[in-house]
Amino acid sequence: MTLNRTLFAQATAAFVAAAACTLTGAQTSEYQRHLDAATLNAGKDPFFTGTLRPQWCWSAEHPTAPPELQDRALEPLTQIFDDLWYVGPRWVGQYIIKTSGGFFLIDTLNNTGEAQSITVPALQTLGLGANLPLLGAMPTHGHGDHFGGAAYLQTTYGIPIYLGSADAAGKPFVVTPLNSANLQPQSLQLPDRTLTLLSTPGHTPGTFSGVVPVRQDGNAYKLAFWGGTGMPTTLAPARQYLDGAERLYALARDQNVDGTMHTHPFVDGSLQHIDSIQASGRADNPFLLGNAQALRSLAILRECAAAKVAQLDATALIPEWRVTTVEFLEGGPTPVSMSARVRSGWGPVQGQQVTFSVGESGAACVATTDAGGVATCHSLPRPLRPGKDVIKASYAGSVGPSYVDLPSTSSQTLTTPGLIRAGK
Repeated sequence: MTLNRTLFAQATAAFVAAAACTLTGAQTSEYQRHLDAATLNAGKDPFFTGTLRPQWCWSAEHPTAPPELQDRALEPLTQIFDDLWYVGPRWVGQYIIKTSGGFFLIDTLNNTGEAQSITVPALQTLGLGANLPLLGAMPTHGHGDHFGGAAYLQTTYGIPIYLGSADAAGKPFVVTPLNSANLQPQSLQLPDRTLTLLSTPGHTPGTFSGVVPVRQDGNAYKLAFWGGTGMPTTLAPARQYLDGAERLYALARDQNVDGTMHTHPFVDGSLQHIDSIQASGRADNPFLLGNAQALRSLAILRECAAAKVAQLDATALIPEWRVTTVEFLEGGPTPVSMSARVRSGWGPVQGQQVTFSVGESGAACVATTDAGGVATCHSLPRPLRPGKDVIKASYAGSVGPSYVDLPSTSSQTLTTPGLIRAGK
């Protein structure tokens, strides 16, 4: 994986070694430190502060279920991308993927009645038939609100039901098992696309998360999904949950995902996106957060999961993950000079290297951030072409005594000196 998990292992070792110096009884508890980190990682965007931070951390902060689980109103069949639809109750639903060879379901709703009255009519509306059959379904984990309609769909259409092997026992349908013991990315091949699946035990032993390829207007995108929401109340599965969140972040970074989706759609903002599409269409698709924002969301999930582990284990020492941003200074990169600021919710990132590179040629120079988090480069090889060359500023991340600064990048087209400042 391009995201260096050794970085995180080094941070853990460094944190444990420095614990006697960095943590005292008078300081913030490890539990609260990670909740605070989730808040700082959310930044100031209302979508992150008002939806993602409260929902991802809900079961780390509350002993009761979120009230959104009581919202039984039915969400009509809603097209999210050219080949992806949502349908079902607002508290938990299913996604329908349309491929060139038929349909595939992520989750199967709550029961036979919902499969009959919601799933099948939706599929028929989309063209279910001999040429576009139902190919299969994958409940994200072994709870009834996710697999409840599977037995009816299997009996009616003869489809495979994919489920994590650790959740397979006792199900009222024949399970096509996904290997829960394999924690590396796994592939599920569909006509014209491959789903990348990831065993993320914790919510249940057989929970699976992953990445779904989708298309809109001829363009390809990818959405990450987290398969289980409520955090475990005992330590061992809580640690598995945390590990799964870290591995999903790494997978999402490797695959350069563009957004997220969730079958409890209120958790990751999918429900807001669906409502927005119903109101305004999907020309400016709200699911397309961009890679940086999608990873920010998953980093918040990771911090919430770390808080839960610390809540269950008072001796836990877990490096916090800090979302960073790289921003070119006003005026942008020019052939004369290019400067970018690296910062996080904790402030400027000082004394760290930023690499400036030219998209086509690969030419690069490296500069170090100052006390304000600003790195400046004057030495990119010429010729450079304003208006054509794209300059990428990259921060590879770093490890502190109790934290990991996550990598970040920014790209901007080379400008002519003074052009933006002059307002032209």
